Amino acid sequence: MFDPFKKLKLASAFLGVAEDAVRADANLELGDLFGRLDIRSLGLDVARLLDQDGVRPLYDSRYLPQAEPLDRLHAYGDGTLGREVARYLRANKQQRLIGPPAGFDFRDPAAYLALRVRMTHPIIHVLTEYDGSPLGELAVQSYYVGQLGNLMSGVMISSALLQITRDMPAKLGDALALLAEAYQRGQTAKPFLGIAWEELWSAQVPQLRELADLVPRNSNIAMLDLDAMAEAEAPPPPRVNLSGFGSGPSEPTPLRNAVAAPAENRAEPRGRPVSQSSLLASFMALAEQAQEQEKQAQAQPPRTLEPESEDGEAEPELVDPSPRHVAKPPPPPLRVQSQPQPQQPQPPRPPSKPQPQPGFSIEESDPKIMPAMSPDDPDFF
Repeated sequence: MFDPFKKLKLASAFLGVAEDAVRADANLELGDLFGRLDIRSLGLDVARLLDQDGVRPLYDSRYLPQAEPLDRLHAYGDGTLGREVARYLRANKQQRLIGPPAGFDFRDPAAYLALRVRMTHPIIHVLTEYDGSPLGELAVQSYYVGQLGNLMSGVMISSALLQITRDMPAKLGDALALLAEAYQRGQTAKPFLGIAWEELWSAQVPQLRELADLVPRNSNIAMLDLDAMAEAEAPPPPRVNLSGFGSGPSEPTPLRNAVAAPAENRAEPRGRPVSQSSLLASFMALAEQAQEQEKQAQAQPPRTLEPESEDGEAEPELVDPSPRHVAKPPPPPLRVQSQPQPQQPQPPRPPSKPQPQPGFSIEESDPKIMPAMSPDDPDFF
């Protein structure tokens, strides 16, 4: 059982077959450790792979599509193969897919198959749900061994296991379980080299796993989680500096389309102060208008605003013309000035009795003195 293994010097020393094997040659070569390996045997078995389902038709049709930009792949929609592959590449700091080189020689089937393995490598990560960690890459190589039977992947797995055994022995059990799972999944799945994956960017990833007969994973070791990777790679929101200096405090930028405050919460604008000369001019205009209204309504009984005294005569009331004591005037009079005066307080309507005698005019030089409305007033002169 161990006869082929005993031919290796390192194995013989380990098993105790030749105790002086290691002492005889301390500097063992790679060939002494792994045997005389033919470099050509480390590659792909081209004849066997071309006989797999769908591989030869793709090779005969020279199927080598150009690499799609990641922005175009991301535009396919949630859950599609294109978007998931774009998210995987960006999460692993890769900016593009691998495409065919210019002037590729299709006469070499081994070069064609090796190029297709490289082109579909991120697609295999998304479909098999192995992340880009060292254990995840090790699982993909084990998947390749189950699919392709290539010895190069076996050499990489052996080297990785030796390093894990030396540096991280606590993770050796997880690594072995992960390798066994990936190998079994590669054995039972359809050949991935026989599927034109680039024609299925718009398909949903779960449907493609069913198409490839890929069994679900039975462990969470090196599990691919693109959502968690996107959250970890999301940059923090930019801080806006409004101080004008690089190290100054930052403040939130005001929204350009912010909704204005409600009208009831706004401060009312203050009106301009009204001069006394404007009050006097307005008061004189009201007096003239009242005289015209009395002439037109002589047939109607006069309408008084103040209660009559006992003898039936209304006593005129002197009112301070200042803005604080001016009562609310009747409907605004006709405009006598070319420019409107904002917020001009109006004096009370002059009494209808007694009527002012014709021939008298109101002249006031001092704007602080209330003009008299009747010759009976003591201030009339």
